[in-house]
Amino acid sequence: MNKFTKAFLKTDELVAKKEDLEKYYLSHTENLSFTNDEGITLTATKFIIDDPIARIVIIPGRGEIAHKYYELFYTLGQLRIGAVICFARGQATSTRLLENKQKCHIEHFEDFAKDICFILDKLNITNYKLLAFSIGGLISLDIIKNMPNKPEKAALIAPYIWPYFKLNKTLLKLFVNTLGTLPYTKTMYTPHGKEYKKVPFEINHHSHNQVRYDNYHDYYAKHPAYTIGGPTFKFVKEALRKQLELIKGKFDFTIPVYVQAAGDDKVVSTKESQAYFLSHQHDTIPPKYEIIDNAYHDILNEDDQYRIKCLANALKFLIG
Repeated sequence: MNKFTKAFLKTDELVAKKEDLEKYYLSHTENLSFTNDEGITLTATKFIIDDPIARIVIIPGRGEIAHKYYELFYTLGQLRIGAVICFARGQATSTRLLENKQKCHIEHFEDFAKDICFILDKLNITNYKLLAFSIGGLISLDIIKNMPNKPEKAALIAPYIWPYFKLNKTLLKLFVNTLGTLPYTKTMYTPHGKEYKKVPFEINHHSHNQVRYDNYHDYYAKHPAYTIGGPTFKFVKEALRKQLELIKGKFDFTIPVYVQAAGDDKVVSTKESQAYFLSHQHDTIPPKYEIIDNAYHDILNEDDQYRIKCLANALKFLIG
């Protein structure tokens, strides 16, 4: 057991210390806001500690907010690691793009990477260590492949390499590309999309841990302005286009990348993720790839047996 593992709270400790963790979060975070040349407001949350031994940049998953990381921030504080979470357009309190603010929408997937790099530039952050979750992993790969301000290292957790769908790939692409292009349908929710609503824990496919799952969604119940619903067809089309660019295009990993995929993911196709990263094992610096057996997609809120090992290993890779 390394120092990173020891710093994480187990579920019973989280229950006992929840009020203290909330106070710690409020006293150690600063919310930042920047406006780009399009007039779009981009936001970030900075986790501040005295004399940090290291700092990391975090790109969260779709629809996540800074408060979701309050337990992780506490752990980072014990390890003396500072952090900043960056929110691209349409996410958290950054400008949402449609009149219906519940719809998760994007016009060009590249805008996500540009927004993150704009925030990093405003904060004078270069040569950074990157931790990313879900679609944050796809944004990270876009940054690593196409942007000048690349991280030194990147730890990607359950990266959104390909959606978890049983639909044939050809049919999926045809369906999404058609409905993601037509003016009337491109801003519609996808078939499973709708406004935010808490799914009962017993039928959710994101976490095995009811305490963390309820904490996450109870916060949204108290702060409904932070919620966001499902993606639009245009959002999925743009993500699919970026995924195909990565899968089919030529690319060589030249920085250390560590990927941990959820073995029982119902959001991201772990099979496609594994195939993608294993296809790069002859790159300049081959990415390290692991599967967290039986874990659901939302590792940040998962059971201790999945969450602690995964996050501790990510921090050890980035900092250790």
